[in-house]
Amino acid sequence: MANDELTKELTLKEIKEAIVAMPKDKAPRCDGIPTKFFQELTEEISPTLLQAFSAMLRRGETSEWTNKGLITLIPKSGDHAKIGN
Repeated sequence: MANDELTKELTLKEIKEAIVAMPKDKAPRCDGIPTKFFQELTEEISPTLLQAFSAMLRRGETSEWTNKGLITLIPKSGDHAKIGN
């Protein structure tokens, strides 16, 4: 991928495609809003997301909420004291 592709303006189509590609029944952020919310309201929220993400790209910095994540450990069956489980 050329550098131009990495720095070009986002499009509404790209935002919508990204929302549709998100895994179902997942919470994409720490706020717990499920993917289903974004997918059912894609047409309504895509313009707002495009504005927010485009502004972040122009400024060269992200908002605090975009830099947070939540990791949940889900143990496998077996001895939970073993790192592989």
